[in-house]
Amino acid sequence: MAKYSRIEVAQTMKENGMVPLFFHSDIELSKKVLKACYDGGSRLMEFTSRGDFAHEVFGALNKYALAELPGMILGVGSITDAASASLYMSLGANFIVTPVFREDIAIAC
Repeated sequence: MAKYSRIEVAQTMKENGMVPLFFHSDIELSKKVLKACYDGGSRLMEFTSRGDFAHEVFGALNKYALAELPGMILGVGSITDAASASLYMSLGANFIVTPVFREDIAIAC
């Protein structure tokens, strides 16, 4: 379940001026990259769903962010179907990015 409202996410995107994108299958490396972005002032990141078991990495990364990085908002990109959007939202994704407009994804979100 998302921690931040749509308004909070949009406001943070506007304030940040950019949305860092990242994917790696190694959770420890992913934590280091997320922490570096956080230390650099970013308060949101799009984790791209591009590898095998990416949802497992995202779930662990989101737990880390909630415990260690106050105010960090995580979302997921490269989502191409409603089932994936629902899966990531159940893991705490605060926003979903898709390369195409699909009604089923919009309804799921």
